[in-house]
Amino acid sequence: SDQLEELKKCISNDKCAECSSPNPAWASVSYGIVICLNCAGIHRGLGVHVSFVRSITMDDWTTDQFNTMLRGGNDKWNGYWAKNASPEELASCSVTKNDLTDRKEMARKLKAKYETDLATSYRELLASDGTSSGGADSSSNMSMKQSATSLPNKVVLPEDPLPTVKQYADETFSFLLSILKQSKKLLFAWSVVGVGSASYAHRLGDHTYTSAALLAMTAGIPYFLTKMGARFLGALQMKNRQDAFKSAKNLLVGRITVGRASRLENCDVYYPPLSSSGERKAKVGFVFFPGALVDRTAYSQVATMLSDRGIMVVVANLEPTRLLMNAYDINLREKVMRMINDALFLGGKGIWEVDEWSIGGHSMGCFAAITAVAQEMSSTIKKVVLYGCGAYPDETYADCPPLRDAAGVKALVINGSKDLIATSTLLSGPEKEKIFNEKMPPLLSENTTANSDEGYTLRKTIDGGNHAGCASYGPQTFPMPDGVRTITLEEQHKMTSHLTADFLLG
Repeated sequence: SDQLEELKKCISNDKCAECSSPNPAWASVSYGIVICLNCAGIHRGLGVHVSFVRSITMDDWTTDQFNTMLRGGNDKWNGYWAKNASPEELASCSVTKNDLTDRKEMARKLKAKYETDLATSYRELLASDGTSSGGADSSSNMSMKQSATSLPNKVVLPEDPLPTVKQYADETFSFLLSILKQSKKLLFAWSVVGVGSASYAHRLGDHTYTSAALLAMTAGIPYFLTKMGARFLGALQMKNRQDAFKSAKNLLVGRITVGRASRLENCDVYYPPLSSSGERKAKVGFVFFPGALVDRTAYSQVATMLSDRGIMVVVANLEPTRLLMNAYDINLREKVMRMINDALFLGGKGIWEVDEWSIGGHSMGCFAAITAVAQEMSSTIKKVVLYGCGAYPDETYADCPPLRDAAGVKALVINGSKDLIATSTLLSGPEKEKIFNEKMPPLLSENTTANSDEGYTLRKTIDGGNHAGCASYGPQTFPMPDGVRTITLEEQHKMTSHLTADFLLG
């Protein structure tokens, strides 16, 4: 037909993109490729959300579908795959001559190939390249085809600088000193040691040098032990850094490639889709602090799901140590405002508008979120979302007033039923849940309707979820072993994003 000849003429597709069979008469519009009847059957089995298959000769085509084919091409997709796929993906997903006689094996490989994040990013990139094409005529089609002959290469995320044990030890030492300053019992013990050693030295009489040495050694023992403890904990922290799963990194790369995310100096930003008129607007923005030692990229799945619901997500960059052990030396308000500023003006290829901002965190990142609002941001941020949280920031972390005293602040707390870290009393003491409930806004029961002007805390439990399951890393064994999930990671991600989006958009 004329349609078949036009496609062959424009993109030189005279062989099947998958098996190289001659004279293919079917197409996957999703990837702009021409395929044979056998491969079309496999593509149909992937589902229309992965590969939308049409017969070139028997089906009616819309202008947009035809233009997508003109922007695509077998060589373009195969070249993109060969250049950007990982060695593991190339080895496990690429079709060989032996597979041509084994339909089952070929179907397995193609399914694995088209379910990769790389395939998803190409599909989205090909679709977005013609969003304004509308009903273009044949001359504009040719111009569009020529301008789209080179899709951007897959983004390569720069490596974050690795910290040293000394950096962890120094930060931990500052934290331990803050504990000493805040603890009357520890300060009293230090004073007793110092006074006792001084009295003993005085009774030694004329042995001046011996007295001075003894005084220095005895009074310095607490300082020395604190230093050694900080170095020990620093080594443990270095050993227990949590890197993101490869799937999370690939997803972020795909989103950056199609313009739906940016990696900035202070944060990663996940953008919602543009409005139907092309405006860069979001109803809600969500600033998020990662858990201690967790790679910020690990939150890409939940952040992506939230951005698809129309929420701009801003994930803080805490590299290289991935820690905010206390907030005494950090201006959290300034840090949050800098991230918001960067998200609106630096990374979205244009200025974004956000109607209202919220804040959240995971595990120790919850402390930063709570403290920022409780200290001085409650007039502008009215919603707080906490993942894997069971304790309120105490005086060792920050001078944090009760969030209950901040007018109109609403909080959502999402914990997994298998989370053994948020529920542990090892670090925060047996009274931690009581203190948490007293300082957070009043608990909202399931049968109570929330007043829009009053603050409240809404608790949600994900049955079968664990501490690490709101992100893509693990297993987590530090500072204590996490529980084992009884649901899939994807299921916990979906439930987490669903609860979060409903709360923020409600």
